[in-house]
Amino acid sequence: MKRLTTFRSQFDFQSIRWKDMIRWFPGHMHKGMKDLEESLLRIDGIVELHDARIPHSGRNPELYKRLVGGHKPHVLILNKSDLADPNYLNKSIEYIQIEQPNTQVIHTNLMSIELKELTNIFGRLLQQIVESPRYTRSSTLEYNIVVCGIPNVGKSTFINKLRNLFVNKRSCEQVGANPGVTRTMSEKVKISNRPKVFVRDTPGILEPRLKSANESFRLLLTNSIPIQQRELSDIIADYCLFLLNKYDKQRLYMKYCELDRPTDDILTVLTAIAKLKHCTQVYGNKRGYDLTGAALHFIHEISKGTFGQITFDQDILDEMEKEKSNDTNLFRTNTGRIKKSI
Repeated sequence: MKRLTTFRSQFDFQSIRWKDMIRWFPGHMHKGMKDLEESLLRIDGIVELHDARIPHSGRNPELYKRLVGGHKPHVLILNKSDLADPNYLNKSIEYIQIEQPNTQVIHTNLMSIELKELTNIFGRLLQQIVESPRYTRSSTLEYNIVVCGIPNVGKSTFINKLRNLFVNKRSCEQVGANPGVTRTMSEKVKISNRPKVFVRDTPGILEPRLKSANESFRLLLTNSIPIQQRELSDIIADYCLFLLNKYDKQRLYMKYCELDRPTDDILTVLTAIAKLKHCTQVYGNKRGYDLTGAALHFIHEISKGTFGQITFDQDILDEMEKEKSNDTNLFRTNTGRIKKSI
């Protein structure tokens, strides 16, 4: 679709106090990181889960530096890949492996994962563990795996799937639609008898300080952090609209809102949604459209994929591709100077 010249080229974060809107590093996250570090000597492998729509945003570099660092077998699962733009799945893996070359990266959808794929993921991690030196744990016959990552990304779901697959027991990890359901490291859960393998769930862990407004809002859109102030939902919804226009995803929101053309005005979108979904509220002695309710509805719909498969970090991955392309267009002369190729 041809872009409209009226679309914003960037979102105006200067006019809002976004840092006051988003404060999400509760005490259980700090304790979770500390517990992970303390249990490191008893761990043989690490499964990290992240949202495939945000391969950059929200990943805690301290998690890799302090817990993995190339010393422990590490598999990163990019979950909810069915909601991400398929054109960016392989780019996401490449992006991560540039920074963490020892990490195996897999993209999948844990809610509909097939038996063969789940067995393969578990087998790849177990093979790494068996082939890696165990040092102080060399005399121990059992293997311990820890599952970690950002909030609400499917850690407990992954453990329950493995448990059901290998030991044919019912789910035992608490699963919820809201971030922060798991608040402490769980007890060991046996997921395999031969070899004997145990896993532990951990509370979702983000960076203590989010790097940017863009990153923070993308975590809100993927439900990795909660919307704590309902009345500010219209700003988050406006950011939704900004990304849909920026990534040429206008067609589905136009159809959903019954608009005859794309728009850069969030009030137009919210009014249309309020009208179609009968979002109303009493103001004084009159009933009018509930635009806050419409905004929350809009955010929920983009989060569950109603407006198409979107990789929210698309701009970051595009920039990586651009830099890589520039690198391949350079060559070194005999004098040592670097010039652009023709």
